[in-house]
Amino acid sequence: MEDPSNQSVITDKNIAEGADTVRTHRRFHKPLVIISLILAVVFAVLIVFNILVRPFDKTQSTYSLFTVEEGDTMETVSKGLEKAGIIGNARIFSMTSSLILKSDFKPGNYFLSASMDSVSIAKALTLGNVTTDGFIIPDGFTSSQIFSSLARDGLGEEEAFKRAAADPYLSEIDFIGSDIKGARQVEGFLMPGTYRMETGADEIMIIVTMLDNFSHFFNEDYKARADELGLTVRQVVVIASMIENETSIDSEKPLISSVIHNRINMGLIPPEEIPEVPLCSPGQESIIAALYPTEDENIYYVLSDKLDGTHVFTSDKAEYEACVEAYNAAKASRDESLRKKQTETETEAEAEGQADQVTADAESSDEE
Repeated sequence: MEDPSNQSVITDKNIAEGADTVRTHRRFHKPLVIISLILAVVFAVLIVFNILVRPFDKTQSTYSLFTVEEGDTMETVSKGLEKAGIIGNARIFSMTSSLILKSDFKPGNYFLSASMDSVSIAKALTLGNVTTDGFIIPDGFTSSQIFSSLARDGLGEEEAFKRAAADPYLSEIDFIGSDIKGARQVEGFLMPGTYRMETGADEIMIIVTMLDNFSHFFNEDYKARADELGLTVRQVVVIASMIENETSIDSEKPLISSVIHNRINMGLIPPEEIPEVPLCSPGQESIIAALYPTEDENIYYVLSDKLDGTHVFTSDKAEYEACVEAYNAAKASRDESLRKKQTETETEAEAEGQADQVTADAESSDEE
């Protein structure tokens, strides 16, 4: 016979414990469902927000002049940005700007890029490049853009900045030297960053401060690395400026640097085609990438057909040409979609204008 002691016995205690477990599960189940729903909603909102504010065109890393006139409304500015190809949708930009910012756009001249996200553009138009006690120089600005921006913000006169930049005594700074004359001598060395200046600082003081900031950044280790590569400091900054103009994605900068170095070392870029002065003031990441390129054999790069600003790198010419064709096809398709969208927007605006005119005529008729 089977031993009764080995059989499972259901007792009142077992039933009570089971009931407590069910009640506990039910007690915690509802809050967990609510928390999960809240997290899902927050996650969805973040995804939508990131889509709304993402750059219009990450492949465009150059800055262009955009002017906000006195009395321009947010709607007027948004439409102007869309027309200039800096943003993709004026209505979405206006909506997100209204939600994020608490002040109107300030009149003035701005240097903006389609590779900037909507939040950065909106903040630039609201704050300019001025802090409470200084100014901000973004990565990739040319000296001309820097001087224009500083003058716009009341920190000096543009022509005075140019004269100060051309001062012969600046050639005594080791990384500037005497090879380049005029204001071009400081091109690339006006270090991007946030500056806090004493009240009354004039144009030459501001320029010297930016040059001094570069000097502190480009330390002895970087100078030794430049010597190891057989490059002058200016040549490093030239390469860094080329990198800066090619991408805003920091992780790709050493890869682009490798292609540039490889092509120079292989004679695929003739010496006369290497810029004499930097193309802009590169940021720290671009300078570091110029000094420490990725070790590979790639000699080509091309923008990806994903049109997200990333690049494809290769050492094979056939692959490179295929990637160029893929990118051109994707870009042509996108441009056609944008043209259709622009036509639809203009048609809608025209229809709205006609409707407003009809309403105005009707109101005028009623008054008569």
